[in-house]
Amino acid sequence: MASFLLWNYQSQPLMKQLSALLCGVLLSVPCVLSAQDKKGDQELSVSYGRESGTDMIRGFSTNRSRPSSDYGSYNSATTNSGSIFLTYRYAICSRLSFGATAGTEFVDFDHYSNNGPRTQPPVLLGKYKANISTIAFEVKPVYYNGSLFQFYGLVGLGGRYYRETQVYGQATGNTNAFPNYFFNSQWTPLGVRAGRQLSGFAELGLGYKGLVNAGLCYRFSRKTVAVAKPE
Repeated sequence: MASFLLWNYQSQPLMKQLSALLCGVLLSVPCVLSAQDKKGDQELSVSYGRESGTDMIRGFSTNRSRPSSDYGSYNSATTNSGSIFLTYRYAICSRLSFGATAGTEFVDFDHYSNNGPRTQPPVLLGKYKANISTIAFEVKPVYYNGSLFQFYGLVGLGGRYYRETQVYGQATGNTNAFPNYFFNSQWTPLGVRAGRQLSGFAELGLGYKGLVNAGLCYRFSRKTVAVAKPE
């Protein structure tokens, strides 16, 4: 059953995938409690994103069609795990949090040669496996703290490790087609979180977490001790 649902999700057009991911997370969590952060609050979250920056640079769109140009080469992803991230944040005040994140992505793709007229089929040059791992530091400014929702942005900067292996073709083994170590970044102009301790969130951005990133987070609120006033 799980494999059928995954196949059905990946077979949909990109915008339907992103819309379903966004709505599913937000509707799965009650949003009748306060979403406000307080100084000293800590947050642990797990998220899933699609169409990361590396996907775009390397042309890892799933089932990518042949480009219009008659010459050149291109990649077409056969499977893409999406970007899976674990994130920790600490609120220094109700409007600003700092944190760190780590995530990974796995892609299987085919590499084609397109050096002929469009009447001829492209030539498969090789099959590859790629792994993208990222560790980054993040800053989260909060635009609005409400009783139902929190709206925020996100900026992240860190390092990326990329490993690519050719599993079929003229030469098998690790390749150097893309830098193994490089910086990675995330710019998220808009994110929304719904809930209190256990909450759902969805983000629109560009970078290592993808065009759309959504998930669940658990907030550890700092306890306040009431001090009795002397009579």
